[in-house]
Amino acid sequence: MIRLVVLLLALLLAGCAAPRAELDADRMGRLFIDAVQRGDWPAIDRGLAPALMASPDYAQRIEGVRAAFPADPPWSIRLLSSRQVRSEAETPGERAELQYLYTFADRRAVIDLAVVPVGWRTVVPATARTPRRESAILSEKPEAPAPGSGGYEVVRVYKALSMSYTEVTDEDSAAQAFWAPGRTAGQWLFLALAAATPLFMLWTAVRVLQAPALEGRVLWALLCLGGVGTAWMDWTSGVTGFMPLSPRLMGFGLEKGPSPLAPWMVSLTIPAGALAASLRLALLRFRT
Repeated sequence: MIRLVVLLLALLLAGCAAPRAELDADRMGRLFIDAVQRGDWPAIDRGLAPALMASPDYAQRIEGVRAAFPADPPWSIRLLSSRQVRSEAETPGERAELQYLYTFADRRAVIDLAVVPVGWRTVVPATARTPRRESAILSEKPEAPAPGSGGYEVVRVYKALSMSYTEVTDEDSAAQAFWAPGRTAGQWLFLALAAATPLFMLWTAVRVLQAPALEGRVLWALLCLGGVGTAWMDWTSGVTGFMPLSPRLMGFGLEKGPSPLAPWMVSLTIPAGALAASLRLALLRFRT
């Protein structure tokens, strides 16, 4: 029992860990956003991916994002989310999708940035006698120097594929609050069903453990805590969906993304294990 509690706590802490981005992608992303805010077009052009540079209206798109920035530098920058998107049939290649929260003196903004790797570069760090030196972009990853030998660093080069700027207003934050007005009766009914699902699972597991005539009671009790098929609801808009092949323990989910613009998501899982156990208990009582 103690081991189970420790495992659940470890999983909870792992889920609450701060997001981490690939170091080179995060570094390039922050430098590119800073160049856009300052209107440093030489730096912007150097940081553009070939696919974006080939677009005839790329300068107009970048200028539209730059115009939304306030003139003063940000007070704080926080990475909200990061994910690596691997190759797909429709869009071959790889990209990193980064989301930042920029806090300025009088406003906040969510910035979404997609960057793509274009090669590798060796960098010789600056010393008291020599400046920092960088190689040209290499198509293949060079071998790293032996540990302790000094020499150069190997960094991956990313360039910007897309960027968007979304200001966060007080009205936006209020609309995403869980207890914001305007929720419908159907939304509250869905929330009640979602909250009742783990209670039904636990109640069925207790009934199974208290049935001495049932063989494999422990296995049946564990089965009661699992479900298959997850229904979800966007708590702000009321939009719902269903994932038929989604297993989950305890059958209830309530989560909100790190972005202040992210809505609360409520989910429930069909308690297939508890329903099967209830049917097994009913058949056992009928035979008795």
